[in-house]
Amino acid sequence: METVSREEGHLILSAIRVLSHRNGTPPTIDAVADLIGMAPEIVRLKVAGLQDIAAVVVVDSAYERHLEVGDHLAVDALVPEADRTGMDEALADFDRRKQEENERMAKLFADGDHEKKRRERIREMDGGLFGGQREKPRNPFGDD
Repeated sequence: METVSREEGHLILSAIRVLSHRNGTPPTIDAVADLIGMAPEIVRLKVAGLQDIAAVVVVDSAYERHLEVGDHLAVDALVPEADRTGMDEALADFDRRKQEENERMAKLFADGDHEKKRRERIREMDGGLFGGQREKPRNPFGDD
């Protein structure tokens, strides 16, 4: 199940309240996703997490699923975004390593060293293929 931070929970509950007030009816998951700028799939997962703690009530009608605010105080028991550092640290480490690799590649292509290495590799392959120097092939019809 998707973990929901305290901030995300408050954001989703606020979107439900705003859309309920503006439209006069409980909003759908897609309407909430559109308002807060998240993908509907992510909002569905987060709503399921909020439904587990009874912060959101999902009402199934004949045609749609509507969202209503349940126990809004349950959101305060969720972990704040700042405390969810495991993934953040891994992402920061990945970004740092990716930046180092980009800098190394930029340095390699900036000084033209890659072209020298490419020419040297071709020279080595050419030398290994023909034994250093190309020899004139033997004449099959007679002595030269």
